[in-house]
Amino acid sequence: MSKIQRFELNHFYDHPVFCPFCGQKVVDYEAAQEGRSEDMTRPCPHTLFVAHDEGFEYRSQRFDSDLGIEGVEYDDADFPDLGLDELTDRVTVQDSLKVAAYVGAPSGFGSYVGFAPLSQD
Repeated sequence: MSKIQRFELNHFYDHPVFCPFCGQKVVDYEAAQEGRSEDMTRPCPHTLFVAHDEGFEYRSQRFDSDLGIEGVEYDDADFPDLGLDELTDRVTVQDSLKVAAYVGAPSGFGSYVGFAPLSQD
C-alpha cells in the first residue's frame, strides 16, 4: 500500500492549482482575492479533496472511502491528534498526488489539494 505523493509550494503558494490528469483549474486563489469566492474551488473528477488549515472545501467519495470517514465531519473532536495536512497524507489511492502550499511566516497557513487518476484514464 503506497501513500499519496507530495508536491510542496513554499514561495508560489498563491498560484492556481491545475489537475495533473485533465488540466482543469481546480483552485483559483485569484477568484477569492477578487471577491468571487464561489469560483475559487471547482473540483474535476480526479480531485480527491480540497482543504486548508481551517477545514475542507471539498471531499470526494473516493477520499472518504479510502480513509474510512464516510459521513464524518472533520473537526477537532473527530480527529483530535491530526491536522488536515497529516490526515490527507494518509491517503492510499493508487498514484495519488497532493499539492501542499504553505504561506510563509508569520502565517504558516497551509492548503492541500489531492488528485488521483480514474480507473478508465
